[in-house]
Amino acid sequence: MSPRRLAAALAVALAAVVAPGAAADTTLQEKIVPGGGTGFRLLETARGERHVVRRGGSARALEGRKERRRSLLLFAQLTDPQIVDEMSPARVDFADPAGGEIKSSWRPQEALGLHVFDQTVRAVNRNPRSPVVQGNRRRAKLKLAITTGDLADNQQLNETRWFRDVLNGGEIDPFSGKAVSPTNQCGGVPQAQVDRMDAAVAAREYTGVQDYDDYAAAPDDRKAGFWDPDVAPPAGGPYALPPGRGPYGAFPRYAGLMERAQVPFTAAGLDVPWYISRGNHDGLVQGNAPASTDLFRFLATGCLKVLPNAAFDPRRFVGASDDELFAAFGDPAFIVRLLAGGSRVPPDQDRRIVSKAEYRRLIGTGRRHGLGYTPRSQLSASRGTASYYAFSPRRGIRLISLDTVAEGGGQSGNLDHPQYRWLKGELKRARRRDQLVIAFGHHTLGTMNNPRTDEQAGACQPADEPGCDSDPRRSTPLHRGTHGRRTVRALFKASPNVIAYVAGHTHANAVEFNRGKRGRGFWEINTASHIDWPQQARLIEIMDNRDGTLSLFGTLLDHAAHVEAPPPGPARSLSPRELASLARTLSFNDPQREGLEGMEGGAEKTGRRRDRNVELLVKDPRSRPGARRS
Repeated sequence: MSPRRLAAALAVALAAVVAPGAAADTTLQEKIVPGGGTGFRLLETARGERHVVRRGGSARALEGRKERRRSLLLFAQLTDPQIVDEMSPARVDFADPAGGEIKSSWRPQEALGLHVFDQTVRAVNRNPRSPVVQGNRRRAKLKLAITTGDLADNQQLNETRWFRDVLNGGEIDPFSGKAVSPTNQCGGVPQAQVDRMDAAVAAREYTGVQDYDDYAAAPDDRKAGFWDPDVAPPAGGPYALPPGRGPYGAFPRYAGLMERAQVPFTAAGLDVPWYISRGNHDGLVQGNAPASTDLFRFLATGCLKVLPNAAFDPRRFVGASDDELFAAFGDPAFIVRLLAGGSRVPPDQDRRIVSKAEYRRLIGTGRRHGLGYTPRSQLSASRGTASYYAFSPRRGIRLISLDTVAEGGGQSGNLDHPQYRWLKGELKRARRRDQLVIAFGHHTLGTMNNPRTDEQAGACQPADEPGCDSDPRRSTPLHRGTHGRRTVRALFKASPNVIAYVAGHTHANAVEFNRGKRGRGFWEINTASHIDWPQQARLIEIMDNRDGTLSLFGTLLDHAAHVEAPPPGPARSLSPRELASLARTLSFNDPQREGLEGMEGGAEKTGRRRDRNVELLVKDPRSRPGARRS
């Protein structure tokens, strides 16, 4: 055979395997893994992973389904970017060396979160068609994306705008802090300090825990708990972490990185509509405390930022929970000690905490992002704060977005009674209409265990005050995920048309089947975060096998930045894509990368093999007869 005819034959063979528009950037082709060695480890690629077939209930993997299957819906899941205003005075990053639950209050890669989120969006855009071929050899088009919460980190106005603008596309300015003015005040500060703050704004200088110069007088062991990319950490380890030079001694130097992270860039924006659900970090200060406390609101827009210092000893909170840390803010003596170690930073009114009603306005109350689907009756009864909704992206399918934030505080979630009643009604209507149901929300069923009522956040004065309970309806009885009376899991299991619940929060890949009656049930699909390793999103596709079963395909996406981190050195010339590459490498090397957000036993965030690329079989609950549905 001639070379030309051989090439033509190979092209034909390849076309039979890879249909036009096939995905090219999923973990089916290659995955990212840590390289060898010790100390600060680089990342590399390895062979991808095929879909693992998993049976749900009595669903069987019948022969020939590949030739019969038809796509019903393809969508993407994005979750937990936790976009951080790393210079905000409202953050408690200074407490991070205490470890335990508190260690998620700071990450070495957090200033690069906007760049990672943009590269995640670009990875989704690079997969406009399904990685799975239908029986007719075609690949379905990507229809939409869902976001399952914790898009912001600290319930702030600027963080909310940032994540929204990355999703929509356009110019992104990551810097926060503005010159002191009559509308952006820093009261009682000498003019010399005001001049220094204004100069820092003009130069777009970073101020915070990743610059040892900003807290030079603090003890060395406080500094060793953080990574300053400009200089090596001092000798001495932070509390509850290894001794010696601390956990960041092996981290490389990228001089000027924190200033480079503040440079504006252009975000691509999603090519498909996106639909939102709130997470605890979207609705609570640092994901834990109601912003009804005046102190949090005052600190957020003020110019006094607490940095590591001699007055605050992290040893007090070793082994404590986030709740215990935030409860300490009610102690006046603790506040006095805390603020004694504060430093002056440029204030910014755009750091203010947003209320639920304002959050709805910022995202948009039209239907493109979902909140326009909230029923008018629910909005009226909740005084404009209800943020749950349902819609049908195509005939025969119903997507339901839940708001699992516990307004009374705490990182875990729940459903209040009014939302539960609405959800129950939605599921009944979907059953009558013979619709397949996919619910999505921030918390997994297992972490939907918060006992706090919304009323514990306090009443609102005025009505649109952030951090309070503006919904006049009683929140009780509360409904948790898996324990207690009338749980969310029990409601889903009693609703045969529910085939999946999609969530985030744990920052880990995990897939579990919840068995119902008569061999039916639903799959819970949990996907890792964009802020922590492995920084992944997921494509989810519902396939009708036309044999009485459905297949839910879950395919993980790594974000679109290069696998190799840029070499150490001056950071001023690094591109936004290189910053995202560096962020992924930092996230793997973060010594606190395991055990975040309620995970037990230090479980690895990548999940097990059967939690990643999966084909999840479930019995088709639809009542219409016939195995040849389109």
